[in-house]
Amino acid sequence: MKVKKATLLNALKADLKAAETLKKTQDGQIEKWKSEYNGEPYGNEQKGKSRIVSRDIKKQSEWQHATIVDPFVSTTDIIKCIPITAEDVQSSRQNELLLNTQFCRKFDRFNFISKAVKVLDREGTLVVQTGWDTEDKEVTKMADTVSVDDFGNEYIVEAEVTETVVTRNQPTAKVCRNEDVYLDPTCQDNLDNAQFVIHRYESDISTLRKDGKYKNLEKLLDQSSEDFDYDPQDETEFHFADAPRKKIVVYEYWGNYDVDDDGIAEPIVCAWVNDVIIRLQSNPYPDGKPPFLVVPFNSVPFKIHGEANAELIGDNQKV
Repeated sequence: MKVKKATLLNALKADLKAAETLKKTQDGQIEKWKSEYNGEPYGNEQKGKSRIVSRDIKKQSEWQHATIVDPFVSTTDIIKCIPITAEDVQSSRQNELLLNTQFCRKFDRFNFISKAVKVLDREGTLVVQTGWDTEDKEVTKMADTVSVDDFGNEYIVEAEVTETVVTRNQPTAKVCRNEDVYLDPTCQDNLDNAQFVIHRYESDISTLRKDGKYKNLEKLLDQSSEDFDYDPQDETEFHFADAPRKKIVVYEYWGNYDVDDDGIAEPIVCAWVNDVIIRLQSNPYPDGKPPFLVVPFNSVPFKIHGEANAELIGDNQKV
């Protein structure tokens, strides 16, 4: 990696700033839809007259919510694996059984689908971060091993051996806040054309250290709480006083950048807090693409974001 980290960080922050223009417009539209969804006053109310806002948008959303969620939580056969050749038949059946077991028994599918549907309906766009969760541990046990004596003869002996056992190995999916996702403005309506996706999220030093992927965390301990661009998303204004649990804002850049200075942009992931890079590596996924899915509620040609339910029936509610 030939590029200087300071140069790289400045370039990635420039992408972040450039994406904010489109994002501010979309965020403003989402706030308008959410305000109408919650039945907040329109601002043209008159004294002495009714100020009640009929929440037609929310009623419509709640009526259709169960119908949308039900197909994903009422059966154990959600995922279908289709074999391409005759040799793939057995493996496709095994993968289908495994994925359905993980989705139905090892994944909180009801809360995930319910949250995804509500965000999609209210805000017009759903962003899901995908990933893969793995965990292993070393176990010691007695096993038969082959040993050789001084004359070259082999014999079986029971000895203590250490093996690595995989305890968790499954896909993950998480619904992201739309206000925390910065998309490449040039990708139009196809995320595959995006040169970058930036995800902003809250974390703490203790969680980052346990994850094992992040470095330079000791530099964050030297910074005061005022140095962190942190605003509680749950509106509690609660802050931890101790350093390991102190909330910080991490910006994670998934995209393409010429880190080898050879004229070709490579897929990378870079995470930073303020001016400290805490993760920098090649994209670990086989396809080299950002691990995000963007789903519009009512798609608009040549736009990555969709329109919410409020855009369709907002006029009726206002009348």
